[in-house]
Amino acid sequence: MKKVFIHTNNKQGIGAIISKFSIEKNLTDKDIHVEYINVDSLEIFKHFAGKTYLRNGKIVTYNPHDLQSFTLTRFMPAELMHYSGRAVVIDPDIFSIKDISSLFTMDLKGRAIAACRKKDAWDTSMMVLDCEKLRHWSMSKILSDLETKKADYADIMTLKNESSVLEMPRIWNNLDKLTDDTYLLHTTNRLTQPWKTGLKIDFTRNDPGKLFNIIPKKLLLKLAGKWPSRYQRHPDTKIETFFFNLTKQALHAGALTKEDVQKAVDTNDVRPDIFQYIA
Repeated sequence: MKKVFIHTNNKQGIGAIISKFSIEKNLTDKDIHVEYINVDSLEIFKHFAGKTYLRNGKIVTYNPHDLQSFTLTRFMPAELMHYSGRAVVIDPDIFSIKDISSLFTMDLKGRAIAACRKKDAWDTSMMVLDCEKLRHWSMSKILSDLETKKADYADIMTLKNESSVLEMPRIWNNLDKLTDDTYLLHTTNRLTQPWKTGLKIDFTRNDPGKLFNIIPKKLLLKLAGKWPSRYQRHPDTKIETFFFNLTKQALHAGALTKEDVQKAVDTNDVRPDIFQYIA
């Protein structure tokens, strides 16, 4: 059994649809299935709404309406696969440039997980999973451990307590970088996602802390005009063009409808001028 899971929420629904289209149009192994994990439809997360947990040692509250409310669902595929077969899990803002079929035949060297590194931690926004080796991944246990403060969100997200991880080249999860070698492009900077330019920011931003432990850096950034209240244009026009061309292809193929896009525009999840860019 071979599956790609795109974990998402309704706010990132358009990105997820286009992500799925990009993967399927490039696949040569037609036995690979692509599915969504939509956190907004999961009862277990509805019960987790408003619960507090640790994130880097600080108490935070789970907000089901945040742009990234889905991040913990990236640890669900092994359970959904009944701990059998291989799965790939990706964020809804990751798009296929080339055929990713080889991820299902690559040698994991006996490891349970393959992922890219980001500084000194594992980047779990894209993972290859040997589901049989991940029987300890249970969503109910993960949420219970978070709620009871037995676990820290940051440790879970960076695989701090996982020892069976194989490092992958960045071309499998290229962060806002489109090269000839890129297999998966990740528009990871939420502030510059091409389909949101101009909209009011609707995600929780990390507090930059205080200067000299006295002056809030956020205030200084605002005064300097470096803390915008709206999504900004992507700095790489090549990536912006790629995304709008991909959106146009998805519409022409019927994978995406104008009604889908308009609905997302109406809920302020997609920029209102998007039809001008894909005309």
